[in-house]
Amino acid sequence: MFPTKVTVLKGIIRDLVVIEITLKPNAKPVKKRPYRLNLKYKEKVSLEIDKMLVAGIIEPIEESDWVSPMIIQEKN
Repeated sequence: MFPTKVTVLKGIIRDLVVIEITLKPNAKPVKKRPYRLNLKYKEKVSLEIDKMLVAGIIEPIEESDWVSPMIIQEKN
């Protein structure tokens, strides 16, 4: 019932609903320092980002006031 691959999600998000993140009126943007990405994950992360771009799940932006480091979790 639920897709397990990013490529299967193509268009599903925009076709069903527009996702909107509502912020508190007085919320101040947060910028956290990015962590260095371990070289053993670099290629895998790039491939996943490319898949999400192609599927239309994410889109590139020039700059954001809200920044948080990426967290990588290894599968056991």
